[in-house]
Amino acid sequence: MKIQYSLFDTLLEPVFVLSADQKVVYCNETAATVAGLSIRKITRGMKFSELFEFSEKIEALERLLHICDATPYKELTFKTSQGGEGKVQITLQPIFDSMGDKNWIVFVRDVTLEERLQKKYRAELEQKEDVIRALEDAKAKLEDYSKNLEEMVKVRTQELSRLNQTMSALLDSLGQGFFIFNSVGQVLDVSSKACLQTVECRPDGKNIWDVLKLPENKVEGFKKWMQTIFMEMLPFEDLSPLGPTSFPHSLDRYISLEYHPLRSNAGAIEGLVVVASDITSLVEAQNQAENEKEHAKLIINMIKSKREISRFIQEAQTMVTAIQAETAKPAAQFDGESLFRHLHTLKGGAALFSIKQVADACHEGETLLAAFNETPESDKLVLLKDKSVRIKETFTGFLNETRDILGSSFLSPERQIEIGLSKVHQVASQIRSLPGGAPVAQDLLTELVMEPVKNFLEPYGEVMLRLAEKVDKSVAPLKITNGNLMVMPEVYSTLFSTLVHAFRNAVDHGIEVPSARLNNGKSAEGHVEVTCNILNQSLIPTLQILIKDDGGGVDPAKIRSKLSQKGVDTSRKTDAEVLQHIFDSQFSTKEQVTEISGRGVGMDAIRVAAEALLGKVWVESNLGQGTSLYIEVPYTTESPALPKKNLKVA
Repeated sequence: MKIQYSLFDTLLEPVFVLSADQKVVYCNETAATVAGLSIRKITRGMKFSELFEFSEKIEALERLLHICDATPYKELTFKTSQGGEGKVQITLQPIFDSMGDKNWIVFVRDVTLEERLQKKYRAELEQKEDVIRALEDAKAKLEDYSKNLEEMVKVRTQELSRLNQTMSALLDSLGQGFFIFNSVGQVLDVSSKACLQTVECRPDGKNIWDVLKLPENKVEGFKKWMQTIFMEMLPFEDLSPLGPTSFPHSLDRYISLEYHPLRSNAGAIEGLVVVASDITSLVEAQNQAENEKEHAKLIINMIKSKREISRFIQEAQTMVTAIQAETAKPAAQFDGESLFRHLHTLKGGAALFSIKQVADACHEGETLLAAFNETPESDKLVLLKDKSVRIKETFTGFLNETRDILGSSFLSPERQIEIGLSKVHQVASQIRSLPGGAPVAQDLLTELVMEPVKNFLEPYGEVMLRLAEKVDKSVAPLKITNGNLMVMPEVYSTLFSTLVHAFRNAVDHGIEVPSARLNNGKSAEGHVEVTCNILNQSLIPTLQILIKDDGGGVDPAKIRSKLSQKGVDTSRKTDAEVLQHIFDSQFSTKEQVTEISGRGVGMDAIRVAAEALLGKVWVESNLGQGTSLYIEVPYTTESPALPKKNLKVA
C-alpha cells in the first residue's frame, strides 16, 4: 500500500522512515525532538545509526532488505549525539511511499514514562498486599475463636470497617482521578476524591460516557471501542490510545486520560482503570517554552537585522495608524480592501521578524474582516474595532521591548548613519548650488544615504527557506542579480515591504513538491531569482525588479474559472490578460484561507505600492516552467521631504 508520510506528522510517538541504505528520508517532529536535531538536518542524508547509540545491536537494521513483515518490539536504552538518553521499544516494517518506492518505517515507543507509572502502581499494590496479609491473619483469628462466633463477627466487622477506611484513605490520597468501569460502561463504586477536581464529579454508578462528557455523536463510537477492548480483538496497547485522551474541563484545565486493564486471575479484562491527571502546568510550560522560543528569535532578529527591523517599524507605525483610522470610520465609509492590505502586509512583516503576537493579532483581524465583509453586521464591526485596538497594544508592547533591548535612539524617526541624514542632504544641497557641484552632490548622496537594493531583498531568502520547510518543499538560496544597484530607502521602502507576498507566493503557489519536480525532469529544489535593472527607455529612468521562479506556473483556466464564479466574463480576453487578474483585490486561487495565503490581498498590495510611485506591475507565466513578476517604477535618487532639522532619520 502506498502512503503519504505526512500522515505521521501528528503522531506523538517518534516515527522514522529509512531507505535501503539506512538513510532517514522522513521523520516527524517528535522523532526530531528525541534525536535532538532538526527535521531538515536529519533528512539530509543522515543514517539512523548516526542519530542514536543503542545498548544492543539492532540486527534488523543489518538485514533491512530482507524484512518483509513487522519485527517484534525490542526494548533498548539509547544515547544521542546531543547528550539525550532514555529507554525505548523499537519495531521495523516495510512500507511503500507515494511514489511506490520501498522503504522501512521505524516506530519508537518511549517506555520511560510507563516504567515510572509501573513503579508507582507497584508501590500501591504492595500496600494492598499488606492489607491482604492482614485479612489472612484475621481469617486465622476467626478460626481460632470460632466458639465465640458473635464476638468474632463483631471483630471481623471492625476489621472490615478499618479496611474500607484504609482503602478510601489510600484512594483519596492520590492526586489523580481514579475510577473503574466494566464491560457495559458502568463505573464501579470505587473512585478517588480527586475525581471531583479532574472529572468534576463522583463517577460511582454512572455511565462512563456521561462521566467523560462525550457528545451524543461520539457515544456509539466509544461503545464500539470499549467492546473491542473487552473482547481483546487486538492488543490492549494498540487499542488504548484510540480512546478519549482528554476531558473537557469547564475551567479550561488540561486533563489527560489514561487507561489500564484490570484483569481476572484467568487473565481476562474485567474492567478498565481510568486515570485522570491534571497536566495544566505541563501544557502551560510547553506553551511558555514555545513563546520563549519565538521571543528568542525576535531578539536575535533585532540584533542581526537592526536596519531591517528599523525599516519595518517605520512602515508598521504607518500601517497601525491606518488600521486604527479605518476601523474608526462608520460602516458606510468603511474601506475593507484598504484594511485588508494593511493587515496582510503588517502580518507578513511581523512574521518575517518572529513578532508572533502582532502576526497572530493581524491574522485574527483578517478573519474578522472576512466575516464582516460576508455579512456586514454591527456586532462583527465592534469585534473588528476591538481587534484593531489589540493590534495597536501588541505593537506598542513590541516597541517598548525593542526600546529596552536596542535603546530609545533606535526608534528615532530618522535612519541612523554616521551623521544625521538631514545634515547630509543640507550639505549636498549646498554643494549642488556650486558650479559643477551636481555630480559631487549626487556622489555624496549615493555614498552616504542610498543603499544597495540587496539589503531589502536578502531577508526574503530566509523567509522562503522557513516557509518551504513548513510546506514540505525544497528551495535553493535566493539568487539576486545586480543587488549592488543603489536606491533611496525613503522612496521605495513601502514597495519593498510588500514584496514579502511575492516570495511567499513563489514558494506556496509556484514551487512544486520535490517528488512532482523530479517527475517533471526538474531538480528537487525550486529556484527563485531576483534581477534589478535601471532602464533608460524614456526620459525618466525606470527601476525594474523581476522576481522569477521555475515552479509550475499559473494556469489561466483556473483563473477564468474563479472569475466566472464571481460573474466576470473573460471570453474575449487573452490568457496573458487573464493572468493580470491575480492583482485584483481579494482574488485568490486557493480554496481555503491559511496563515500563509488565501486572502487575495498580497499581490494587490504590491500593485497599489507600485502605482503609488506612478509605476506598474504585470505577470508572465508558462505552465510547468515558472512565473515572472515584473515591477517597474520611476528611478529617482532624490529623497522625499525630510523632517525638521532637529530630527534624525531612522
